[in-house]
Amino acid sequence: MTIAAAPAALLGARLHAGARQLLQDRRPEEALPMVDRLGRLPGLAPAAALLQAEALAALERLPEAEAAADRALEADPEWSAARQVRARIRLARGEGKGAIDDAAAAVMATPWDPPAKALLGIALLEARCFDEAIWFLGEAVSVNPADAGLRARLGQAFMLAGRHEAAAEQFALCRSQAPEHLRFVALQAQNALLAGDTAAAIALAETGLGAGIPDGSLHNVLAHALVGAGRLAEAGPHFTAAARLSPGDGYLAHLAAAATGQATERATESYVASLFDGYAPRFEQSLLSLGYRVPGLVRRVVERHWPAVGAGGAKLGPVLDLGCGTGLVGVVLADMLGGPLTGIDLSRAMLEQAAQKHLYAALRQAEITAALREGLPPHALIVAADVFIYLGRLEEVMRLCRETLAPDGALLFSLERLPPGGEPWRLGASGRYAHAPDYVARCLAEAGLAVTEQRDELLRLDGSQPVEGMMILAHPTSH
Repeated sequence: MTIAAAPAALLGARLHAGARQLLQDRRPEEALPMVDRLGRLPGLAPAAALLQAEALAALERLPEAEAAADRALEADPEWSAARQVRARIRLARGEGKGAIDDAAAAVMATPWDPPAKALLGIALLEARCFDEAIWFLGEAVSVNPADAGLRARLGQAFMLAGRHEAAAEQFALCRSQAPEHLRFVALQAQNALLAGDTAAAIALAETGLGAGIPDGSLHNVLAHALVGAGRLAEAGPHFTAAARLSPGDGYLAHLAAAATGQATERATESYVASLFDGYAPRFEQSLLSLGYRVPGLVRRVVERHWPAVGAGGAKLGPVLDLGCGTGLVGVVLADMLGGPLTGIDLSRAMLEQAAQKHLYAALRQAEITAALREGLPPHALIVAADVFIYLGRLEEVMRLCRETLAPDGALLFSLERLPPGGEPWRLGASGRYAHAPDYVARCLAEAGLAVTEQRDELLRLDGSQPVEGMMILAHPTSH
């Protein structure tokens, strides 16, 4: 090293250490000027780029952070630390596949590194790859058994994989390691609820709330457990408290509105996505246990109004399945299709289940009115099986469906039924909307659709109570 190079190396070391300390102290804005100066020194641009990525990520400037991580990796694509930083940034941006790729590359580059395995486990958990997540998180926990936060992630993976006894063991260890953290009590209560033990879930949540510290997750779990126990009136205040403590959570906002009787016009997108993402693995089994009839009713309507299709002598043209879920409508119509079947749903987990049936020509993750607004090719049949029950007002969606129908097409949908002559629609404690027949008829007429058939039907059970509804088929008025 030359005499001139020595001061530069010492300066670089001081700048790097100083910026790293500022990041550890959660002072990223102060770290950035130091990082900028570091990047101007010979040979230190990659190290500066990595620190800059961390600082920008801490400031939630995620696109800039990812660009900085990209620059760091240009110097060495196998750099484990840079791969881990970019994986965390991509997780924050919702880029699950990219996060998994980066975290896996970090593990391959440094297979002895527990943080790399932990990060890959977390990325796999976010992607709902539970068995793989359990393996990598378990490896990381075995090296760092005192890390309660990491152990809680392992417990979550067990819980979401349906391995509730293993999850309970991990959460109990978390509480013994960090008894002051209420989130572990909330996880224990959630695990008990998912295991079907509502009494234990209520007791755990009430114990946590009894500590006197307001916690949205505890109110959330307690509210769901009370609903499961049939104590709906008691659940309402806890949904309201959970929503107040989590102001950006649309899922809780909708449940709070339902519990308190607020007249919102539709369920939030985050409510629908969260509900069905969590429900997807057991969706079909749950519906069968509730005597769910809507897919079969859809097929019978088609058989009545397209007898040649029902008899096998003709086929349906292009079909659009709004809110397709796991693809149950695709299953009942599979032998009747003569054109492509397209499914749209907000829940990625539901779409993954539908894709496994290999019935859909295209599956798209989107909110249904947003997808319809963008314009779709004309369809012979649009089916909305238990989809409009998450909307209060129907005027816009009916108009958009009419615009998406072929001239001789038809719209077929189910709704939960209110008595006619009163309020047009109502948000129930279930989080679903019911509609009055006269309001639905008015919305259809305004959209240029005429009712071809409307039948009152029992749709399913809700607990032990039958859910009364309607199956409606409508055609363009010019038909």
